[in-house]
Amino acid sequence: MKLLRILYLFLIFCNAISSNAQEPVSIHLTDKDGLPDIEFYSMIEDEDGFIWFASDKGLHRYDGKVFKQFSHPDKKGRSLFNLKIDSKGRIWCNNIAGQFFYVENDKLVLFNDYQKELKGQLADYNFFNKKLLIRQRDNIVCININTKKRESIFSKANTTSIGITLPNKYLFLNRDNNVVLLDTLFKKSKFKLKNKEKLTYFSHFTIHNNNVLIAFKDNILNKSLLVSLDIERKSTTQIKLPPKLKNSKIDRITIINNQLYIATNKGIFITEFNQGQLILKTHFLKDKMITDIIEDKNNIIWVATLKNGVFVIPNKNLKQYNTFKNVQIIEKKNDSICYLAKRNGELLELNIKTNKLHKNLVTDKTPIRALSYNKNNNTLLYLSDYQNLVYFGNSNQKRKLNKFGSIKSVTFIKDTTYLISSSSGTKVIHSKKSHAISHIRSHESIYSKLNKKIFLADVEGLKVYDENYLREPNITYNNKPIYGFNIVETNNGLIWVATYDNGILGIQNNKVIYNLNEKNGLASNVINCITADNEVLWISTDKGLQYYNSNLNEVKVLTKQDGINSYKIKDLEILDDFLIYTNNLGVYGFNKTKIFKQKKPPSIYITKISIQEKPVEIKKKYVLNYDKSNIDISFNTKEFQSVKHTIYEYKFAKDKDWTVLREEVDFVKFINLAPGSYIFQLRGKNKFSKNYSETIKLNFEVLAPIYQRWWFILIGLLLIVLLTITYVNTKTKRLKRLQAKELEKERISKALVFSQLENLRSQMNPHFIFNALNSIQDYIILNEKKLARQYLVKFSRLIRTYLEHSQETNITLEKEIKALKLYLELEKDRFNNELIFTISVDDKVNTKTIFVPSLFIQPYVENAIKHGLLHKNGCKLLNLNFSLNSTNKKIICTVDDNGIGRNASEIIKNRTKFPKSFATKANQKRIDLINSTTSEKIEIEIIDKLDNASNPKGTKVILKIPIQ
Repeated sequence: MKLLRILYLFLIFCNAISSNAQEPVSIHLTDKDGLPDIEFYSMIEDEDGFIWFASDKGLHRYDGKVFKQFSHPDKKGRSLFNLKIDSKGRIWCNNIAGQFFYVENDKLVLFNDYQKELKGQLADYNFFNKKLLIRQRDNIVCININTKKRESIFSKANTTSIGITLPNKYLFLNRDNNVVLLDTLFKKSKFKLKNKEKLTYFSHFTIHNNNVLIAFKDNILNKSLLVSLDIERKSTTQIKLPPKLKNSKIDRITIINNQLYIATNKGIFITEFNQGQLILKTHFLKDKMITDIIEDKNNIIWVATLKNGVFVIPNKNLKQYNTFKNVQIIEKKNDSICYLAKRNGELLELNIKTNKLHKNLVTDKTPIRALSYNKNNNTLLYLSDYQNLVYFGNSNQKRKLNKFGSIKSVTFIKDTTYLISSSSGTKVIHSKKSHAISHIRSHESIYSKLNKKIFLADVEGLKVYDENYLREPNITYNNKPIYGFNIVETNNGLIWVATYDNGILGIQNNKVIYNLNEKNGLASNVINCITADNEVLWISTDKGLQYYNSNLNEVKVLTKQDGINSYKIKDLEILDDFLIYTNNLGVYGFNKTKIFKQKKPPSIYITKISIQEKPVEIKKKYVLNYDKSNIDISFNTKEFQSVKHTIYEYKFAKDKDWTVLREEVDFVKFINLAPGSYIFQLRGKNKFSKNYSETIKLNFEVLAPIYQRWWFILIGLLLIVLLTITYVNTKTKRLKRLQAKELEKERISKALVFSQLENLRSQMNPHFIFNALNSIQDYIILNEKKLARQYLVKFSRLIRTYLEHSQETNITLEKEIKALKLYLELEKDRFNNELIFTISVDDKVNTKTIFVPSLFIQPYVENAIKHGLLHKNGCKLLNLNFSLNSTNKKIICTVDDNGIGRNASEIIKNRTKFPKSFATKANQKRIDLINSTTSEKIEIEIIDKLDNASNPKGTKVILKIPIQ
């Protein structure tokens, strides 16, 4: 019975042993990362470090942040294939429609369309001696890249593939198993490819250790064959393949660190050469159809698949051990084996060197809370929610321990003495006896063998107990309690405590001598867990996994850029040169001596420059107007997932110190720059490195407003001098003109005064006065006292009116009319009432507000009487009419008589030799003077009136006088 039980356990044990695959950690890019497609055919890295993808949806470029699509308006269809680089560094691709493209100046350019020649065949192509070689069914067409002309054709070449470019040679295969070589003059030579197996479909060429590896695949039988070709010896060797690889279809082979990364329809095979055969090291992504594999300048491996997008392997030294999930605790057993405690209570043993996994017999279905292994007596402390056990590995015996509540930590003090912390306190257990050193809720406790003390972190702070379990004074930091949750000890006797709010504290002799935080090396103050590795401390934070050597003050970090796919690390353990850790995605590990890559400074480039929020061409120097000096500069790095790990710094203008931008800020903006010259300098570095990238420099010149430029100021000064001279000259001339004008006005004024005096003299001429006095004398002789008195009164009033008017330049029309009426009444008495006169004024004429030159109209009335009516027999008529012109700017005075007319009057004047009228001459002179000083001129029109027989019947004088 006992024997059967042992056999049963042995069978269980045997069944529990399994092989555990170990593979590089890969990051699967998805649409969340901006991945534009899931079906990729080809990848390539250009000279600038950009990764290019040919996919079902076209051509895309990854710049470290986004995927940019390149297309052409004449492109037929979406898909593009066969990415390659020519001698000028241009990226080429083609499509099934026979179109060939290349990228130049950040644009996709159509090289040529060979649809008629290729007839729907997806042609492979290559470059040799600055020529484009295209496989056209069984032929190879040679095209001059510069002229696009076909130069030659290798007809009936029976090619199985386009071939491969070698130094000064070009190699391809034909269907007769001949290796064909072309030199730079395209002269052909060949030799036989010897092989035991029949070669069917060709797959891929690659170069390895100066030999050409040729991969063949059989699409029907789903088999592959690999041949090594020595060009110099003209010999071939068939490479023995591992069975799994032999039964897969090889598409591409990429050489990385002398290992062959083979892309197949069944995932990636990582192999190494050993005595003429390939040794399989790792097989992963087994359910993926791999189409291409490349390693970029930063040693990051990119994997393209046909239906599953892109996978990135940031660090090939970081391995994943199967897909263990829910592993809470890792506990070292020896340098090769560790325990894995799962949340479901399952306890596993993992051999990291043989990749064997063993399911341990100790198991239950509740979470395991703590493990501690003592290699001295091969004893494991196992504490779960269901049971607490001491498991003796040598005898497969186990002993139950009392339950202690929610377990936080457990460790050995001696072979049979344990230290256990729980939610109810901390106890020291020896055999079946226990000693409680604390009844306060604990977080973690350790026993320091070097210090021979217990360090306990609980809700009251960090406590210390000596080897007799007597409490010592609490350890404080800045006179405050230390609230920690994880405690470890390094080989130099330092106690390290992960705290909630002060980073990590290093303690020696119960005093804090180190404080590691974000300011001096920690990626984050949010800490998950820590572990000791001799004198080194490994730290898990929410922003990376870090290495810290206190002796060297050296800090290193692993981030997602290095392949750490999740920062939710629960536990760390050191096994010799390996570090094993568990997170929410599985169990991972790496060789500590190989994991850290030499980080190159990031490659920074300018992505966009905008002026006044409008994108402009990127160049070294910009000249801007003062009113268009708003500048936006965006930048980026080409490295994978560099956005969260690159810190940018810049200097601008006369800055002495570099300005550091916040994390994930990749642009700067300058608003309303003052006129002047500016230099913008930009550099960057990985935030965990000290090495900076090359500095990018941009020059900006903001032009001053035109009125602030030197040439404008010079011209302005010259103009001011010129204008000053012109102004002085103009002002001098104007003053002279004003002076002359004033003199002229003075002259005219004097002349007008003189003219007025002449008018007065004309109106008070001796003849008129003599006639008036004679009339008064006649009245006196005839004893007509009343008439004499009336006439004398009118005469005196007229004389007085003339004297008054002579003192004014202009008088109202009302006063002028009154003077004229008084004059005509005197003349009417002189003519014994033969003179009949009328004075009419238009209703629109306001005689009180309209001014006319004084003593102006009377001379024309006098002329009408003296020269027209005096010699008229019978009734003498004189009509005066006052009206406004159409614009209401002139007063029109009409003097209309029925006299003898001007011609008859002229005859009488000539006969009697009367002198020319003095009044007429004086008035004309006055008119000329007035017209010379005003824009509105006085106009005079004289009309000789005629009857139907053309006999004179009077004269009409029309005076148009501007209203004053």
